[in-house]
Amino acid sequence: MRRPYRAGLCLGLWLAAACRIEDHTPTGTRHDEEAVQALVSRYARTLSGRDWNGARALFWSDAIYSGPLLPMDSGAHQAVPIDFALGTIARRVAGFDPARFDVRVLRSDYRQDGELAAVWLTTRRLLPVAGSVSDGEWIEHLVLRRIKGEWRILSLAATASPRSETRGSR
Repeated sequence: MRRPYRAGLCLGLWLAAACRIEDHTPTGTRHDEEAVQALVSRYARTLSGRDWNGARALFWSDAIYSGPLLPMDSGAHQAVPIDFALGTIARRVAGFDPARFDVRVLRSDYRQDGELAAVWLTTRRLLPVAGSVSDGEWIEHLVLRRIKGEWRILSLAATASPRSETRGSR
């Protein structure tokens, strides 16, 4: 009776030693995720507040924007330097009531691998259009990089959500 018990115990120990648990947890820490999410929140806040210098400070010097530059032309995407994109947005909303331009983050999905992070955002944008306001959801993809402990945005790609309907006047 002891012999089968010992054989079973040895077999169990051998199997336990042969098994290894693989950990495919993405690199990064909770602190990194919090820093990136804070940056994403500042991104939406600075745009909504028309703080163009504050928004620019969130991007690396050679950052790019890819997406429509005119609200009604969501099918025409351009890749331009972030300075050009922010300048275009600033000119487009200059003089309009603050209630006619707003960016709100509805959902976000964060992934990190070492010094790079990607954030997929669903945002709600209010944009001034010909005497009214275009109100719709946008999908935005931000690529961020950490250099010397500082996270900033490398690129931003944006497009109007195909599921979103642009709502009329406000």
